[in-house]
Amino acid sequence: MEHEKLGRLPSWDLSALFCGADDPRIAETLRDAHQRADEFQQAWRGKITDASLPEDILRALQEYEAILQEAVKPYLYADLLHATDVENPNHGALAQKTQVALTDIGNKLLFLGLELIGLSDETLRRLVDGDALKNYAHYLEKLLRTKPHRLIEREEQMMNDFSLTGASAFTRLFDEELSRKKFRVVIDSETHEWPEEKVLNLLHDADREKRKAGADAITRELEKDLWRLTYIFNTLAQDKHISDRYQKYATPEASRHLANETTQEMVDTMSAAVSEGIGVVADYYSLKREVLGLSELYDYDRYAPVLASEKIYSFDEAREIVLSAYGKFSPVMREKGSEFFEKRWIDAEARHGKRGGAFCSYMTPDTHPVVFLNYLGATKHVLTLAHELGHGVHASLMRKHTLLNFDTPLTIAETASVFGEMLVFDSLRKTLEGKERVALYMGKIEEIFATVFRQHAMYKFEQDFHTARRSEDELKSERIGELWMSHQKAMFGDSVTMRDDYSLWWSYIPHFLHTPFYVYAYTFGELLTLSLYDTYLKTDDKAAFADTYIAMLETGGTKSPQELVDPFGVDLSSKEFWQGGIRVVREMVEEARKLN
Repeated sequence: MEHEKLGRLPSWDLSALFCGADDPRIAETLRDAHQRADEFQQAWRGKITDASLPEDILRALQEYEAILQEAVKPYLYADLLHATDVENPNHGALAQKTQVALTDIGNKLLFLGLELIGLSDETLRRLVDGDALKNYAHYLEKLLRTKPHRLIEREEQMMNDFSLTGASAFTRLFDEELSRKKFRVVIDSETHEWPEEKVLNLLHDADREKRKAGADAITRELEKDLWRLTYIFNTLAQDKHISDRYQKYATPEASRHLANETTQEMVDTMSAAVSEGIGVVADYYSLKREVLGLSELYDYDRYAPVLASEKIYSFDEAREIVLSAYGKFSPVMREKGSEFFEKRWIDAEARHGKRGGAFCSYMTPDTHPVVFLNYLGATKHVLTLAHELGHGVHASLMRKHTLLNFDTPLTIAETASVFGEMLVFDSLRKTLEGKERVALYMGKIEEIFATVFRQHAMYKFEQDFHTARRSEDELKSERIGELWMSHQKAMFGDSVTMRDDYSLWWSYIPHFLHTPFYVYAYTFGELLTLSLYDTYLKTDDKAAFADTYIAMLETGGTKSPQELVDPFGVDLSSKEFWQGGIRVVREMVEEARKLN
């Protein structure tokens, strides 16, 4: 669709999956997957034993992958349709239908993983070390680590089934509530009803009254639904508590650490480094207060631009900026990134009824990834394009792997996206002078703060929220707000005045519900990337670094996070390493101070 200043904004082509919500191939795909899952059960149930030949287990895993790869496609398609228009009841119904079908098919296939972890340690080690299952060695190692947390087959099937009317249902309700909501905002005496994304964008406006109006509109609408949002959060926290208890996870975040292939000790080390370096946030916002000429900064001033008017980039301009920066780093990055524009793998327009935010869906190895945006043309939206395209390039480079290796832990996934952002930031930095360069620097610092310190504050909030929910029973919205504000105030110190209204702003963040404890992966990925990028800038052989980086992305899920970064000499358990990332942030703040 054509937009003034933004130009033509692309909508994505999802025909690699299906051609519409009424495509008969959706039902055909699900029927075929059900039948293949039934046949798989008949062929393999009870056949995975210590006496099984590695070649037979290989054949079982390959059949399992093939069934899952087709079964997941209708759900992926329905979810993408739903994201672009949550108000269409047909999209919601299709998302629910395909999710139920995928759960049913998954339940039929559950036995394979349980039979594999039921093998003796000696047999599993022989399979992991042997040549026949070399492609699945890391998958088997990950599977083995889940052994203490697995239930018997029928219990796991029941938990999957009940999730359809539990966690999945409540997260869908949350998404639809916020995507349908129209935020009433008054600008220059004129009342508008805008979607969440557009109102949040007002927080970046040069006009302080507009920033306040945007913040007040968000607070006002959240307050209207606070009782329901509080209930959803409480219900999903209790749902997680029940699951953790049955699956024997010692802490609320333990399951996320296992999925991320990290440890509590590693994350605690990173967290301690961030907490010790948090003073840089107050230092920076004290500087920003001086730059803006304000006697006091409020929560709605945090993202205020330092220029009265910000340049708006058309989508075509943003495309060339991103691809040019990618290409200077590696021709492979540009080649893979270009496909998204040429083949319409991006949906960019911000519109009512569309889910807020941005994401990249990896899809499946035999299709292609797609990028979801709400593009509004500011520098931060150019950087968001770079971020999500980083995910997309990563997914494209992993397509040579089979489904069980076509993924990485969130911690490494966020590294690819943040690295893409840094390439574009560095490219823009070299083209700007004077106040424009200052504005870019300060905007990027604030983005890094949002990724490192804000996400870390949200991680600490999640820890407190789940602990309180388990010890205090159902929490009132005021109690949740107290937990939220304690970490927000700790982050900003005296540099920003957090109004009481801000105590409600935990209630619109989807990560807390969709993927509990996801947020620390942003901190992890940002600090890892800052350190890697600093190494790249200082190295003499940049082409060799780029080749090593591309090789890391191509490795996919065949290695652990530590193994993936070993070629760069990184030790993820070292506090000094994480402090190095914080040091890069502090150096950027000092550079911004000099520029001012």
